[in-house]
Amino acid sequence: MKKLTLYGAAVVSGAFLALAFPPYSYWGLGWIALAPLLIAVRRASDTREAANLGAVAGLVFYGFTMRWLVSVFGVVAGAFWCIFALQLALFCVLMKLLRDHLQDREGASLIWTAAAGVVWVGIEYFRSEVWWLECSWLALGYSQGGSAAAFQSVRLWGVYGLSGILAAASAALSLLSERKRIPTELGVGFAAMILFLGARRVEEVAVERGREITVALVQSERFDMNAMADLSVTRDARNADLVVWPEYGFNVRPQQRDQFRRLLHQKLEGSRAVAVLGAAEFPEEKGDSMSNYAWVIGPDGRELGRYDKAHPIPYIEQALPANPDPRPVQTPLGPLGIQICYDLDFEDGARRMARMGAGMLVVPNMDPSDWGEAQHKIHSAMAPFRAVESGLWIARSASSGISQIIDPVGRVRASLPYGVEGVLVGKAYVNKGGTPYTRGGWVVAPGCTLGTGLLILWLGGISYPTRRLIPSRSPEASVFGSNFY
Repeated sequence: MKKLTLYGAAVVSGAFLALAFPPYSYWGLGWIALAPLLIAVRRASDTREAANLGAVAGLVFYGFTMRWLVSVFGVVAGAFWCIFALQLALFCVLMKLLRDHLQDREGASLIWTAAAGVVWVGIEYFRSEVWWLECSWLALGYSQGGSAAAFQSVRLWGVYGLSGILAAASAALSLLSERKRIPTELGVGFAAMILFLGARRVEEVAVERGREITVALVQSERFDMNAMADLSVTRDARNADLVVWPEYGFNVRPQQRDQFRRLLHQKLEGSRAVAVLGAAEFPEEKGDSMSNYAWVIGPDGRELGRYDKAHPIPYIEQALPANPDPRPVQTPLGPLGIQICYDLDFEDGARRMARMGAGMLVVPNMDPSDWGEAQHKIHSAMAPFRAVESGLWIARSASSGISQIIDPVGRVRASLPYGVEGVLVGKAYVNKGGTPYTRGGWVVAPGCTLGTGLLILWLGGISYPTRRLIPSRSPEASVFGSNFY
């Protein structure tokens, strides 16, 4: 009965996590989602059981929220769910070890609560940005996308810092089951302060400053130059200052770039806009690499610059070399910080563009329509966090949705829904960005990863003598050996 209760708590945490994210967006659950799991972890008999509890919660969460991966990878999607679930398994093992080491020492509850935030960020940042299968999707902080007030603090410590606050809040709440109230009271007070100050900032910060421009975002999955051009010169879009096409908008042959540029200028005749056009060059011979870039063309047909994708999608874009030196493109509208689709999912691109003087983030994006509406909603909900982190407006053109114009406090000012072909026209502003996060707050996440690594070494060192005294069949015989799964 005890095991059934513990694993039931893990399932509840996995369900709460899934419901906190789009398409449901019950963002309040993000503050309490890990509490049932952590209660179970503290009552687990050993680290093996703690790891299994984390794995169950992770499989429920990722298997449900990322079920759309089946349409991309087929049955192999299950392997990705298991890999992502390892984050929760490792988190639970470390929290169990730390709880057993601290026991009821003075200040143990506060230390354990704070450690939950640090360890969560350390593992999440490593999983999202550092290792070979980089994927920042479903970082815990993104669960707050349903309330702009809840994620204003990312301008200080980024989305990963917010993830840590949410994990610590759940840890504090879990201690109520042991009648330890002080961490919970401090956590509730801190959460209330974040929400209160965030709401004030959303209402009071002046975001309509700088150069006002009209933006036209083309949304089409036909990947046809003529169709994109026709949408770009419709009555509403003709007077735009900036036109953006989706990622992979059309295919260019390398030896015919000049001819394509002249043809594009001809097809966009009548438009006075700077055009940021998602383009691709596919290898014509075996062994050649491909190119995925945004081609920036001025109103007079001149090439103003080019931005190549910096974060190729693992497995999907294996032939695409990463851009080693992404920089803003200088245009008559000012310097534009371009991010191509997956680039915007990582904190480094928008941050660096803001530091290099970009006045706006422009995003050609592609999410195939057959991946489903839930996938599109999850992906588009990440973009507002980049706006707040960088302090810049974002214009995001998505192939099948959701195209967006987002202001620097993360409000979506205009959008075009999933599955609709058309052009989204709206106002945006070009102005110098930069926040405490871009100036130094970004070090919080890698610092937590370093701290988590040191904690693993420390806990491993503490357990080393134990391994020599306890039979190998015991769950406690090895922290990171064959019993950890």
